[in-house]
Amino acid sequence: MKTSQLDRSGAPVVAIRGVKKSFGQTPVLGGVDLDVHRGEVVTIIGPSGSGKTTLLRCINLLEVYDEGSVTIDGVEVGYRGQGADRVLRSESELAPIRAETGMVFQMFYLFPHLTALQNVMLGLVKVRKMPRADAEAAAAGWLKRVGLADRMSHLPAQLSGGQQQRVGIARAVAMGPKVILLDEITSALDPSLVGEVLAVVRTLAEEGRTMILVTHEMAFAKNVSDRIVKMDQGRIVSESGSLAPEGGEHLSSGSSGNLPIPRGPVADDGVEDGEELPHAGGKGDLG
Repeated sequence: MKTSQLDRSGAPVVAIRGVKKSFGQTPVLGGVDLDVHRGEVVTIIGPSGSGKTTLLRCINLLEVYDEGSVTIDGVEVGYRGQGADRVLRSESELAPIRAETGMVFQMFYLFPHLTALQNVMLGLVKVRKMPRADAEAAAAGWLKRVGLADRMSHLPAQLSGGQQQRVGIARAVAMGPKVILLDEITSALDPSLVGEVLAVVRTLAEEGRTMILVTHEMAFAKNVSDRIVKMDQGRIVSESGSLAPEGGEHLSSGSSGNLPIPRGPVADDGVEDGEELPHAGGKGDLG
């Protein structure tokens, strides 16, 4: 386990309370409670269909949860108001809240007609409203950090899977999110490329970034995590690690929707004004 001196006495960055979610008549999350504190790395494990990915996607409302609450620094992500006045947030309300999370997906979801540099710049210009020159400098800096200084002008099709995933990580972290969500980020990679991606995540963990991971890479999870949380049948069944709550059970060792491809006339950054930035829509898989 990661050696950590985190202070858990303050308010958590992410607070999940009683979250439930069903797809039609199929319950997927059965009332999940989880706190993640600043600088903490929490890994969620469990069998396929246990609700791991669905929980991760509820944190930034890529999946709308049916009951309960998810807050980021005290602000509820999905809803506003209380009781009978509780209503789902509009997309315009949700956008700045969602921007406080950085999501890295199983698949890479890069815009195919934009270079690596432009893919990382895009959110900085469109969402953070950063001047283009500043966005380019920040994007270039992060691509260098993930070992892609010589690939900035390459299109996604000219990059390996591991390189594309590192662009995805750079894009997420460049936005300065309060929490980074990583969903099975090595599952679509050739085994020979897994190490280069995990090395980047390990560096982020060592820097004290707040992260929630879903992964089957157990050796890696034990190395970088403050806590490992096991889910089964839509519930958290056990936790392990130095930051697990008192009485937490020790663990034995033991899909995404389609991204709409941009079409039609584009602005000079290559993306139409008002066009949705890359994130996986749809229901995805249940695990």
